[in-house]
Amino acid sequence: MSRPERRATPAGPACRRAALDALGQEVGRALPPPADGLGESLVRRAHGDEPEEDRLVVRFGTEWRSFIRRQNPDRLAALDELIDARIEHRALARFYRRVRNAAVAVTLAGFALAQFGIDRLPVVRQVWRLLRGDLR
Repeated sequence: MSRPERRATPAGPACRRAALDALGQEVGRALPPPADGLGESLVRRAHGDEPEEDRLVVRFGTEWRSFIRRQNPDRLAALDELIDARIEHRALARFYRRVRNAAVAVTLAGFALAQFGIDRLPVVRQVWRLLRGDLR
């Protein structure tokens, strides 16, 4: 059997860092940065050095901007209702989880008392009589 021939890899630059520096310089020449520096105008507008209507605090991506443009009062009202329903659902879930945990604790305590003997503790005996309605 003959071995397949290996292809020769193209010769890369002797120093990758030098190649990246040269690439960065060429990109800098093709796309010069703005005269006031990168983002300085955005920072000035965010801090309020310019009129109020030009203030920019958050810059959203393209997807979010198109999502915001698609909104109308009906969709916003539906979104508001969904958020309110979710908050209410979480509150109810917390309440029912606490009720369930309390029920489990009471059940386990009841079984432990039954195992230990309900008549051995005077306080438990009194509570048991009160629950049964036997007030002697």
